[in-house]
Amino acid sequence: MNKLEPNQANYSVNHAGAFSNFGNVTEGMLKGKIFLKDSLQLTSMEVSLNNLPPKAQVPFYHKHQENEELYIFLKGQGQFQVDGNEFDVFEGTSVRIAPDGVRVLQNTSASEDLYFIVIQAKENSLTQWVETDGVILEQPVKWGKSVE
Repeated sequence: MNKLEPNQANYSVNHAGAFSNFGNVTEGMLKGKIFLKDSLQLTSMEVSLNNLPPKAQVPFYHKHQENEELYIFLKGQGQFQVDGNEFDVFEGTSVRIAPDGVRVLQNTSASEDLYFIVIQAKENSLTQWVETDGVILEQPVKWGKSVE
């Protein structure tokens, strides 16, 4: 689990393994969470891969000083609470929370893990995105051999 490829000049790779294997991993304050900032040498965001077991919950409320968070739910079902408002989350749900939003999450399933990705980035720091930052190159796409 959490196998690293050698980092290259323009990319880094982390093979964390299946979400179903994260249950016993402890990084930070909670089991079932793998942070990617250090292993991928991220400089503009923090990303975590998360597995919350059946009927489990995050045992504390939290908020942030500067970072907004994006939660992307991949499998399972749960409930989210932000500023006292509760709503359901499930596969395909995405939730953005401002730094001051007081949040907590629980898995409402009795039998299925809740898998999700959390991305943190400084609020209001996005100045370019795919349509304003992307550059299409005039070279044919080739597969089947590594480019040295």
